[in-house]
Amino acid sequence: MTAAAIIVAGGQGSRMQGRINKVFIEIDGRSILERSLQLFQSSPLVKDMVLVARAADLAKCDSFRGRFPKLGAVVAGGDLRHSSEFAGIRALAARIDAGEIDTVLVHDAVRPFASGRLIERLLAALTRSVGCVPGVPLDAKTVQVDDGWISGYPRNLWAVQTPQAFQATWLLEAHNKAARQGFIATDTASVVEWAGGDVAVIDGEADNIKITTPADLARARQIAAGS
Repeated sequence: MTAAAIIVAGGQGSRMQGRINKVFIEIDGRSILERSLQLFQSSPLVKDMVLVARAADLAKCDSFRGRFPKLGAVVAGGDLRHSSEFAGIRALAARIDAGEIDTVLVHDAVRPFASGRLIERLLAALTRSVGCVPGVPLDAKTVQVDDGWISGYPRNLWAVQTPQAFQATWLLEAHNKAARQGFIATDTASVVEWAGGDVAVIDGEADNIKITTPADLARARQIAAGS
């Protein structure tokens, strides 16, 4: 297995209401983005990385290449997560077509606490499906609401995390097909499912939070401090 990772850092981070892009906010001496890059840099199962960034951040992100040798490309993202993800996949397309990369992991840069063990479990589970994603069951108190009224009590709902792992040729073709037909997905797994691929779910990690708001940042600092 030859795996590459796409780290998506192309969002605006408006809900953080900070003066800088949230991926550059430091947690215990290291930025959120550095922590996510280090996850794949330190994994023996990942050979290459592509970082997708905002156009305004390209120069700053490109400077990370000297510190993270696996970071082979830094590319500009789009207005939507879907287009940013596709930009990362296009950066790997020639090598996927040549058979040099057979597996792709896609990760949100603002999830800096995913573990190397999670990567191992995702890639191990990928032997039985086109894709594999981590997730955690939602609280049993979750309800469905329509027009301000409870309308149902859904069961077996999970909150999906990243990184998400996929067979590379499947993922590339799914995104190419989506581009041809104008389909816009919410995350990587939904592109593959739309294209007809099967996606397995494994247990995620409680600390693998997505840092979106100031409250998330406070929780992230607690995680980094070990509390």
